[in-house]
Amino acid sequence: MSNNPIGVFDSGVGGLCVLRKCMEAMPCEHFVYLADSANMPYGERSATDIKRAACACAETLFDMNCKAVVVACNTATETAIEDIRSLYPDKTVVGLEPAVKPCYGELDCGYAVALVTPATARSEKFGSLIRLCGGKIIPSPQPKLAAVIESLIGEPSRLRPVVGDILEPYKDARAVVLGCSHYTYLTSLIDEFYGGKIKIYDGAGGAAQRLKSLLEKADLCADGGTVGSVRFYSTYKI
Repeated sequence: MSNNPIGVFDSGVGGLCVLRKCMEAMPCEHFVYLADSANMPYGERSATDIKRAACACAETLFDMNCKAVVVACNTATETAIEDIRSLYPDKTVVGLEPAVKPCYGELDCGYAVALVTPATARSEKFGSLIRLCGGKIIPSPQPKLAAVIESLIGEPSRLRPVVGDILEPYKDARAVVLGCSHYTYLTSLIDEFYGGKIKIYDGAGGAAQRLKSLLEKADLCADGGTVGSVRFYSTYKI
């Protein structure tokens, strides 16, 4: 069981940033990455559709004998992770949370903007977290942005004006929280917009460390001499 793979899924390429952090933290592990391209983007779907798609991905990965599953999507985590955990109560399931708490804890003055999908912005869990920050973290829902990033993934320069339009209303922000795994691909452009003067937060590293900790606790880490690997799969629309 310890040498079984770890499943990672997202609605497209966004979760690859989470996969990379997991592979860096656990180089001996085997991974299976599932891009649910047939349902991409999750952030513009209803909660019912997101839950259905996310649970189907988890089922696929556990059917492939994965010892753990990483929900490498903020939207799916906010909307469906409790459903997945209820379906697989004996399995290790780790989600991707917007790094709102770390950002708020380090924000000495001013405010931060949290770029999120519409579905994440609607979720009660995220709303409660934002309210605890007392107006210091401003959510900014971004319809279509994940889909735009997916379509222009090999052409980052074409995303520069998109980033500028999004951030112009928040040009005096002191930090940016990336509340969607796809948005990680905008990190360098966001840094450029603010002249390298702000901190950018995402939850990928935290998810990887949480996964590692849970596997260690359950004695499910791969053998130390194992050479890690990764296999890629994708759903598609019929």
